Amino acid sequence: MGFLREKTTGFTGFIPTREGAWWKTMCLRGDRVAQVDQKTLVWEGPLAQVHNGALDLPEPFASCSEAALDLRTPSTITRHVFFAGDRCLDWQWGVGEKYEGPVTGLPDFGNHLPPAYRNDVDVAMQLPGNPWITMLIKGDRCALITWGLQGGVSYEGPLSGLREAGWKKLPAHMSGDFDQALLLPTTGTYQTIFIKGEQAMWFDWDAGPKVVGTYAQVMAGLGALPTDYRKLRLSPAGRFSGTLDDVRVELRIDLEGELPVVSGDTFTISKGEYLNSFVLDGTEPVTLPATITGVATFALPTEEPLISVAVDALAPGGVATFTRSGQDGTYPDVFTCSYVSRFLRTVDWEVDYVAGTRPPVQYATTTNPRPPGLAKKIITVQSAYADVGIEVRASGIVNEISIEEADTNLEPKAESEPDTEPELMWSNAELHAAMVKHFSGHQDRRQWKLWHFITTRHADKDGTRGIMFDFEGDYQRQGVATFYTDLVEQGFAGTHKELRTYVHEIGHALNLLHSFDKATAVPPQPLGPRNGFGDLSWMNYPHYYLDPDGTEDWDPRDPEKREGWDPEESEEAFWNVFPYRFSDNERRHLRHGFYLNVVMGGSKSKAGAADRPFLERFDPPPASRSGLRLELSGRESFSHGEPVVAEIKLFLDDSTSQAQAFPSLSPSSDTLTILVTDPAGAIRPFLPIARRCDGPDRRITLDAETPALYDSAYLGYGAGGLTFSEPGTYRLRALYRAPDGSTVTSPELTIEIAPPVDADDQRAGDLLRGSQQGTLLALLGSDAPQLAEGNAALDELIADHPEHPLAVYALMVKGTNAGRHFQTLTDDGAIGVRPADTDTSIAQLGTVVDTTLDPGTDAGVDNITLNATMRRLARAHARAGDLDQADAVLDQLVEAFRDKNVPAPVLATIAEQAETTRTQLHDQP
Repeated sequence: MGFLREKTTGFTGFIPTREGAWWKTMCLRGDRVAQVDQKTLVWEGPLAQVHNGALDLPEPFASCSEAALDLRTPSTITRHVFFAGDRCLDWQWGVGEKYEGPVTGLPDFGNHLPPAYRNDVDVAMQLPGNPWITMLIKGDRCALITWGLQGGVSYEGPLSGLREAGWKKLPAHMSGDFDQALLLPTTGTYQTIFIKGEQAMWFDWDAGPKVVGTYAQVMAGLGALPTDYRKLRLSPAGRFSGTLDDVRVELRIDLEGELPVVSGDTFTISKGEYLNSFVLDGTEPVTLPATITGVATFALPTEEPLISVAVDALAPGGVATFTRSGQDGTYPDVFTCSYVSRFLRTVDWEVDYVAGTRPPVQYATTTNPRPPGLAKKIITVQSAYADVGIEVRASGIVNEISIEEADTNLEPKAESEPDTEPELMWSNAELHAAMVKHFSGHQDRRQWKLWHFITTRHADKDGTRGIMFDFEGDYQRQGVATFYTDLVEQGFAGTHKELRTYVHEIGHALNLLHSFDKATAVPPQPLGPRNGFGDLSWMNYPHYYLDPDGTEDWDPRDPEKREGWDPEESEEAFWNVFPYRFSDNERRHLRHGFYLNVVMGGSKSKAGAADRPFLERFDPPPASRSGLRLELSGRESFSHGEPVVAEIKLFLDDSTSQAQAFPSLSPSSDTLTILVTDPAGAIRPFLPIARRCDGPDRRITLDAETPALYDSAYLGYGAGGLTFSEPGTYRLRALYRAPDGSTVTSPELTIEIAPPVDADDQRAGDLLRGSQQGTLLALLGSDAPQLAEGNAALDELIADHPEHPLAVYALMVKGTNAGRHFQTLTDDGAIGVRPADTDTSIAQLGTVVDTTLDPGTDAGVDNITLNATMRRLARAHARAGDLDQADAVLDQLVEAFRDKNVPAPVLATIAEQAETTRTQLHDQP
């Protein structure tokens, strides 16, 4: 996050002159400056050459400075503070650097910054006098910071609350959100030039605005700036808003391409309900003022498809007249819309991070890699989205979260790190609970608000760098997380790769797909070069980019076309040409996608942009040459409400004695998809309630010693709700992406979902069928308050139907959750850890194990779940201080599977898992 927000003006900031000097200022643009006086352009050239090299600054300030403060030292000394991203340089002419580092560390200044003014400030302006006073403006508010050991904030509040009378006379369209501000060297009252886009204002602090208009109208010298300094850096576009009766329209007018695009959304005023969205592509180029007319495409059917928009200016004070009517022009509705913003959409981005991690970083393209033609600049999350016309606005304060209380049974560090603290790891259940508890903007409704949590590591421990975890309920895509420990371990921290991780995950929250998945969107989107793997986009995987043969039909899933592919070489090639931008169709989605398909809380994740459609048929891909086979197995019939779990097995076929494999067999990864065909014949993939962006592809070798991998997947509830909502026959098929790029397809597994047999069976099954219960089953329990009703239903099932076969699943969920600590974010910004309730966990998990192993009953969990449950039970005994009983459970685990006559390699794996667990329990505190 930069100290100053991304600006729209062609120049990034002023280097101000001094009071009493002949009025002359410098406008920064990259590594060049234009020097102007009140009437004309005085000089333009490299910053390093101005004033005989007095400003030959180090990078990134030499090329990326965004503003400067004149510290107004005695006339014999000239000293400026330059800002670039979240860093600053205190520079004395003729001497050099006095300080370089974070803005918050700038001596006598940084420690006085209020939290809300540590990032995304609009302008910073130095006031004359002693002591030094800096004015920071953000939106329509400001803070006056007095420098020095005894300094501090002398005022913070609305601009209209300043004591000078002129601030109460600001015109509505020039009352905040300024791009630039320059204090003029005048005597008496303060005079300031404010710039907002293409508009400027000469402002007298006592009397109010003197002139409002173009640069040239306000001051001839500004009008004499070279064209590049006056040309807006963002695409020519604007957002307007207007009302008619009980309807409000949000209108987006976009002149970025050769042909104009107009889109918009309508809502009721009284209830704020969403009504419809539309997009209209113009048929011929326009220059303003202009009228754009045509039959628009709507998200929902409408009787008024004809759209006409007349707009005079894409700037503060601009007006757009929006007319909708029947296709023959009858019954027109006319909205007069006022200019709102240069950004087409605005997202409030709330960031919290765990102590020991850090907020999102910036990247200066003054360092390598920098592709040819890319300007030297600071790139941040905000600037990446500003480039596409989306304002990502820091919301509230970036909070550092400390550990308030820690369970001693957290993840132990490696033996090489015996003196370090145990590391908190975050499950999806804890991420959801943290979002609901600590995301100040969270609501169960559609809104342009996003929570970003930066923490240590995901509980899967598989190199996951980021995740868009909010797949729960009807209002999804409100939360993303990045995992700093994995960013550090993979060498991403502090680099352009870390920045890409943040931009990429926010893209998922805005319903963007991976570049190579776009053909599965609804409606399908065209793939970029080489089946999308050649996309130069934030949403691509760099290690998939390079085609070793240079062919346009590159597809890493085709082994014949992937020969010679090197992930590291591919990643290097990507970064050498990546222009730090989204692809054209991603830009279209972000700028003009229908409201529900973009806004957080709108269409469920991937629907409308990234979901696979219902398929009428499934044609298996060509036979895999990977040497691998895939099977789904499990129960063939399930009772009403019974959780459907499928066992997944990946093993060697008969063609080879060994083969490479990705170890993850989870539907939440990028390697496995399970297709579900319902009783009506519709086919769609099962979408888990959380999918992760995997780290670098890890591989293992399957051979005689390790001939197979196993996993299980709970399929009853996912991002689309209940998977098996009606009784009947369902067919399941798994698709696995092998390391050689081919797709391994399993045979179909047919299952039957039975209706309830009686009233008791109906009630017991219903207690497991709700969305909250489905979420708890998927997450293996949670303390999250928003799942209280689901937990109550599980408690009722255990209490009122203890003998019913379904009770074992409620006991497994409750016992698993009780047996582990649960992290929550407290109201005072700390991590509170609820210790494990070992007594409850032992009792409930013990019942699950006893029921499953009882030869006199058919109730119980599947083999893979039993294995995991028994190891959890052993951990619960160890946490209770009874290592002997923990050992006994692990011994029982091995014996139980020996009695089941599982294949020898499988039994060896189970024995190894038991011994690994035993070692951990004996070695950790």
